[in-house]
Amino acid sequence: MKKENESANFFSRLWKFFASIRLTVVLLLSLAATSIIGTVIPQNQSPADYFHNYGEFFYNFFSALNIFDMYHSWWFQVLLLMLTINVIVCSLNRLSTTWKIVFVKIPPFNISKFRSLSNKEEFTSNRSLENLKNKYEQAASKKYGYYRAEQTDKGFCVLAEKGRWTRLGVYAVHLSVILLLLGGLIGSIFGFEGFVKICKVK
Repeated sequence: MKKENESANFFSRLWKFFASIRLTVVLLLSLAATSIIGTVIPQNQSPADYFHNYGEFFYNFFSALNIFDMYHSWWFQVLLLMLTINVIVCSLNRLSTTWKIVFVKIPPFNISKFRSLSNKEEFTSNRSLENLKNKYEQAASKKYGYYRAEQTDKGFCVLAEKGRWTRLGVYAVHLSVILLLLGGLIGSIFGFEGFVKICKVK
């Protein structure tokens, strides 16, 4: 039982680690910084050129970190893999909440939250409650995909919403990012470069 609890706690901590937005920021900044290094330092040149340009100390230092072939280095692949896992876990971590919002038949409505909003607008009208209710129900039915009216302690409220499906747009973006990262990871592991020297013969 103790081993099961330890395993569950470890998995929970690991899940929270990869579900962190801070981890996303750190990984993105790390990839951006390493990409700048890979752009500034020419890749896959001859060792003699690197030794001549950077000297013995920096040549040995850069070689140990595999800077001269950075995009095929193990640590660059680890960064790509961690970011891929991070995006997947973040998506799955919020999927259940988004799913309930998008596919709920009767969305919940807490009028007290709307009453406490700072950007709310209040006005008075001489019309009867029934007249106002009919007016706003008609307007809501034309403009919004879902609406309903509820009685409150002071009269009535009309809840209306549209574009619920747009909440799934972020998952389309996440999927595209995952495909890009997987493509970069596969290219980093299995990809290769070829060079052809073409000479003009007179």
